[in-house]
Amino acid sequence: MVKARVGFGLMAGCLLGFNTHLVQAAPTVAQMLSFQPKQKDVVYSTPTAEEQRSCKVELVSGSKTGANGWLLRDPKGLPLRRYFDSNGNKKVNIWSYYRDGLEVYREIDSDHNEKVDQYRWFNTAGMKWGVDANEDGIIDGWKIISAEEVSQEVLQALIHKDLKRLQALVVSDAEISMLNLTTAEANRLRRLRANIPAKFQKLIAKHADFDHQTKWVRFEGSTPQCIPADQAGTTRDLIKYVHAAILYEHKGKHDFLQLGEMIQVGLAWRIIDAPGDEQDIPTVNPELQKLLDQLRELDASAPAPSDEVDPKVVEHNLARVALIERIIPVDKPQRRELWYRQIAECLNAAVQSSPANDTRALDRLVKLEKLVVSEHPGSSLAAFVTFREMQADYARALSQVKDPKDYPTVQSNWITRLTQFVKEYPKTEETPEALMQLGMVNEFINKETEAKNWYARLVRDFPDHPYARRAAGAVRRLDIEGSPIELRDGSFDIARLRGKLVVVYYWASWNQQYVGDFARLRLLLNNYKSKGLEVVCINLDSQPPAIGSTQPPGIAVLQPEGLEGPLATQYGIMSTPTMFLVGKDGRVISRSLQVGTLEDEIAKYLK
Repeated sequence: MVKARVGFGLMAGCLLGFNTHLVQAAPTVAQMLSFQPKQKDVVYSTPTAEEQRSCKVELVSGSKTGANGWLLRDPKGLPLRRYFDSNGNKKVNIWSYYRDGLEVYREIDSDHNEKVDQYRWFNTAGMKWGVDANEDGIIDGWKIISAEEVSQEVLQALIHKDLKRLQALVVSDAEISMLNLTTAEANRLRRLRANIPAKFQKLIAKHADFDHQTKWVRFEGSTPQCIPADQAGTTRDLIKYVHAAILYEHKGKHDFLQLGEMIQVGLAWRIIDAPGDEQDIPTVNPELQKLLDQLRELDASAPAPSDEVDPKVVEHNLARVALIERIIPVDKPQRRELWYRQIAECLNAAVQSSPANDTRALDRLVKLEKLVVSEHPGSSLAAFVTFREMQADYARALSQVKDPKDYPTVQSNWITRLTQFVKEYPKTEETPEALMQLGMVNEFINKETEAKNWYARLVRDFPDHPYARRAAGAVRRLDIEGSPIELRDGSFDIARLRGKLVVVYYWASWNQQYVGDFARLRLLLNNYKSKGLEVVCINLDSQPPAIGSTQPPGIAVLQPEGLEGPLATQYGIMSTPTMFLVGKDGRVISRSLQVGTLEDEIAKYLK
């Protein structure tokens, strides 16, 4: 199978040995695979030696005259590498690397001087966009970088003892000026920034044993705050994290690295001070430190997450909540929101692993919700805790259904609570998920008009949210009968099947219904293929599934990223199996057929 690998360093010499003959002579597979990313820790797919024999190199063209390059595909037709000349000068200036068919990393020579000056990460690899102004292979600054990716870069800078890597994340003089801060605030940032090198060197000495086994776990931060321009004394609103931290793992133990305050500049987040340990903060008293150590010890022995009833998960999360409740009174007031969020997450996990007769976690979560809503009405924290309580209550209700006739009541109650939630919290972090759930549940109970309205509201109110693409696709799917279908990804294009009656079958290995459906679809294909039937099976597993001898009939298409992949989001596929019947003219005949009744429809169109 095609394996993921991590690249270390770009080969020296010319951009490609074949770059002056880009169109005239195709490179070999070995040549295409000989190049590696210049930036470290890029994870991308590389075929095995056996698979390389079946890889193919093809010429690809761009929209600009003379723009072309070479694309390497694996044995399944998924892209592996793409080296491209974007301006037609017969020299490669864009190098792309793929993982599971998706581009995850790109190097760019933007000024066409045969030296890379920009580095970009895409799709499952994130959203970073780094700039190498002096073209020495080291990123000098970031045009785009999320707060989570900043925290990852900070930890890597500490692991590699790389001050320059850290400084690329620090707010610059130009950015301070661009933010148009007050003189006092600008001077404060400059004072903090001036001390970064000395503070970072002390931190390096303290953590000299950090190495490649030191792992980033997650970014810790409460909801970023928006300081209105009229309050901040600026010409634009100021977006910032008042306090942020990194949870990391080192030698089997978890600990925090403090990032402190972070500021958003354009599409990039910036740090304003050197990172520091929890114990480096002067206000951490011995009592708090003791409790934090206990929490770290508890986390080190955490049981594996479970979707089933699991007393170990329940007791661990309740013990963690008890510790956090002791931490809150002795920690800084501004960190209370972070702790409340962790309590809500723990109780949510405990509820979903509790047996039917154990209501301890749910009772405590309901109590927390009432406390937070009363103390912080209408806040993002209240929305966060309320939504976790709703999720836990709904999951518990579903798990206790004994008679299928009771499902409509559970779903109706869930719709009622979700509707009330989006009314009370129309613009919080949880609102897009609530809107998505409203669309999905209404669709599930065949209230398609209501479903389309909720999906449309999600697209309208949160156009940049990741759920928006799926919601827009769902609206498109619900209205698709009688309309042309468009499915194109990599080497697959359904337009090539025009003139055939096509069954499009979305499936995933987590739903075993595909086993019986494959047998039925294979039989239908054997009986009707000569009359013009084709079957397209689109797999939505995040990795090629291990299904043994149960291979999909007809044309098999792997869609990396599962339900978040483009072939799934294009029509808002929410569950598997989902099936379309497409006429010879490329228009969808039906989107709601079942495999068991499919033959009657096929017979009508293939007499």
